[in-house]
Amino acid sequence: MIKRGAIIAVVIFLMLAVLAAADDISVEMYIAPDTISLEDQAFLSITVKGSVQNLPDPQLPNLSMFEAESRGTSTNISIVNGRAESSQTYNYLLLPKKQGTFVIKPAVVVYNRTRYASSEVTLTVLDSGVGTPRSMESAGQTHSGETRDVFLVAELDRKKAYVNEQVTLTIKFCHAVRLLSQPDYTPPQTTDFWTDVLEPQKTYYQNINGRRYSVIELNTALFPTRSGELTVGSAMASVTVSGERKRSRDPFSMFDSFFDRGVSKTVRSSPLTLTVVPLPAEGKPNDFSGTVGDFTIVSSADKTKVEVNQPVTVTYKIRGTGNIKTVAEPEIKDLPDFRVYRASSNEKIDKIDGVVGGAKIFEETFIPKRAGELTIPPVSLDFFNPKTKKYKSISTKAITLIVSQPALGEYADIPVPQVPGRIIDPRARDIRYIKTDAGDLAPAGSLILFSPLYLIINGIPFLILVSVFVAHKRREKLASDIGYARSRTAKKMARKRLAEARKMAKSGKAAEFFAEVRLALFAFVADKINISPHGLTGDILMDILKERAVEDSILGQIKDLLMQADFAQYSSSQVSSGEIQNSLKSAEEILVGLEKIKFE
Repeated sequence: MIKRGAIIAVVIFLMLAVLAAADDISVEMYIAPDTISLEDQAFLSITVKGSVQNLPDPQLPNLSMFEAESRGTSTNISIVNGRAESSQTYNYLLLPKKQGTFVIKPAVVVYNRTRYASSEVTLTVLDSGVGTPRSMESAGQTHSGETRDVFLVAELDRKKAYVNEQVTLTIKFCHAVRLLSQPDYTPPQTTDFWTDVLEPQKTYYQNINGRRYSVIELNTALFPTRSGELTVGSAMASVTVSGERKRSRDPFSMFDSFFDRGVSKTVRSSPLTLTVVPLPAEGKPNDFSGTVGDFTIVSSADKTKVEVNQPVTVTYKIRGTGNIKTVAEPEIKDLPDFRVYRASSNEKIDKIDGVVGGAKIFEETFIPKRAGELTIPPVSLDFFNPKTKKYKSISTKAITLIVSQPALGEYADIPVPQVPGRIIDPRARDIRYIKTDAGDLAPAGSLILFSPLYLIINGIPFLILVSVFVAHKRREKLASDIGYARSRTAKKMARKRLAEARKMAKSGKAAEFFAEVRLALFAFVADKINISPHGLTGDILMDILKERAVEDSILGQIKDLLMQADFAQYSSSQVSSGEIQNSLKSAEEILVGLEKIKFE
């Protein structure tokens, strides 16, 4: 019993040690755009990443030269190679107070008495109307010189690059009118590139051609896979925007926006051309694998004193900026003193200040064949650095092992029993007598492996991992699929609106009560089929429900309720409290009936 308790204590201690050793925190700061006019705004995001449960809040740098407005936070959880990592992003809008070039110092996080800092960023503020790029001014105008309500523009951060060198593609969706739907975005074709999405989308305001636009910015890292004139196709976005309406003195004109069905618009960006040049032949290593970027490589062994035939695991860690996915494994030549086996490999991709990089780790197992002082030779990594436009070769340090013979030697002298009729040379080393009686092979006691307590302790981390994975997938689907998110929350939002209507019923506000009831009904159906409720009318609503075979009794209740709502809102007659209560009860019965309908 004491032995079992000791084993359990060791298991719990190892689990806690793994969790305690997992503190890996990084801080990133990003600003977009980096050049604006005095009338514009910049988007600042600070992201704290780590494998700890409760990430600390960052200490903001000095932003006294701006008016800073918080734009909320976002959380993301990812699981890579069985390891959970979370990130917290803090978003801010910066409104400049004056012109100039401002260096924003690093954001800082303190965790377990250790200080983690981001890199600094620079924002240039120009005079009013000067900071807008010409490409955006041109895209924001028609041929006749009028400004566009909605447009899409694509830009590359350079026009010429080497094969496998990072090029940043920026897509900006600009709109100066109210959107009635989420933009349906189709990314451009990038058939000749590796692609990797950079920071989450940024939203800020910018003055273009004297008009104020809301800008949604998406950034993608492109790595060209061949040389030549490569084309990045057109991006496309479809969206429903508010239609134009004339001013009216009608007191009920405020309901026009409620029935505004909007105007559908589709905008495209212009295709882009990138000149990709091959890597230079001068100085190119003979066995060059095509790695492009700026990297370092280090090696380490899990132990340096071993016996013959005992394995030693050597870890090679490559870190730097560039397309880390294409970094090749270091070549290890045949070694006369070792047997070499591949153990494992994994990679971690980082995106700091819009540059893709990270680390790639290879593990190799070396088994020494003889005793003595043996050396694992260094391995080299060749890469092309596009900044210096030169090839570079780096190497690890050699690893020295002290290898000893096993305690009994490789071949111990084992007494050979005499068997009648058989003659065995005592000097034989490859044949030994085989026992004819196996004896009692049953285990002496019960295995701890099958004890309930052992299974529970080892099952808890698995259940936690599954729960985190399921929750992450659900949040990911809610964030990426707007229709799914609206459908899942339709019931909750409708109940919330009916609760507001119930409060108005008690206060005797008949018009407001029926407006809230009407919105609850329209919004519920709109959320279920992922359309805007502002474009719905009573006739359209009835057609939608008839297509889904809603019972005639429910359709009749809806028709009566809408007539009662129109009467209460537009008639000068008073509605009694009893009629309001009956309408509220009817609305609740309608929603109960509609919740049973499959709208998909």
